[in-house]
Amino acid sequence: MKSSFKKLPGSKMAVEVSLEQKEFLPYYQAAYDEAVKNVHLKGFRPGTAPKDLADAAVDKEKIFNEAAKSAIRWSLDEVTKDNEWTLIDSPKIEVEDSKDLGIVYKATLTVFPEIKLANYKKIAKKILGEKKEQSVEPKEIDQTLDWIRNSRKEGDKVPELNDEFAKKIGKFENMEALKKSVSEGILMEKNMKERDRLRLKMLDEIIKDSELEVPEVMIEKTYQSLNRQYAPMLKASGKTEEQISQELRDRAYHNVATNLVLYKIAQTEKLEPAPEEVRTGQGSVESEENYQYIYGMLQNQKVFGFLEAQK
Repeated sequence: MKSSFKKLPGSKMAVEVSLEQKEFLPYYQAAYDEAVKNVHLKGFRPGTAPKDLADAAVDKEKIFNEAAKSAIRWSLDEVTKDNEWTLIDSPKIEVEDSKDLGIVYKATLTVFPEIKLANYKKIAKKILGEKKEQSVEPKEIDQTLDWIRNSRKEGDKVPELNDEFAKKIGKFENMEALKKSVSEGILMEKNMKERDRLRLKMLDEIIKDSELEVPEVMIEKTYQSLNRQYAPMLKASGKTEEQISQELRDRAYHNVATNLVLYKIAQTEKLEPAPEEVRTGQGSVESEENYQYIYGMLQNQKVFGFLEAQK
């Protein structure tokens, strides 16, 4: 087997493969034997007709096409293994020549993209240095308590903020315990928002400084999913079809680029969840789809934990 390839934009490869007669013949023979075995001729049981009659009855073009499918499948598998490519879309095949029971074909492959990561440790350390310490103001506690009190009013009667009220809503000992719980809740929410802000900024910086080609097929698949989820809501907000499409395509690109970068960091740093982590820590993983989803979620958590340790 001879093969050559040329890199194309968009994480695609143009491949040309040539199989000689001795390489293609076993596939042709297997397809021919199967066709002959299934020939139905009057007066003969399947597979017992004389060779010359059976040969005349089979569809040679169909046999060649079946043989070509098998040979192409095998040879492309060999080419992708030899070059360590991971296909992310169905290949486009065009048979160029089929003389003397050999075959030459061209294939356009979409492969998992090469990713040259930026110095993600340095970027993470820099961004983490921008972390803002969070605090809770007394007025924030008062506003939350007012919201809780109004949510429990009966008719026009609003309950008083006292120890009895605190005991009723959460079995707190007194108002001080309730205020402390509210303050801790507000602080936790603020810290989570700050964490998410820093994570997003880290990823944006890493993506910006990395070299990666995001395959269009991955963007399109993500775009279609986002379009089903958010297009009606965006349309209701008064945005035009063009605005919606552009916004969702930009979001799709960013989502795919983010996932690629997280995956590459996990691969580089060997941040892989153990099977028992996936199966025992996150509920039901009955289907393979659920397993992969939970695996990816846990892997991303490990990546963020790794980046946040770069202080």
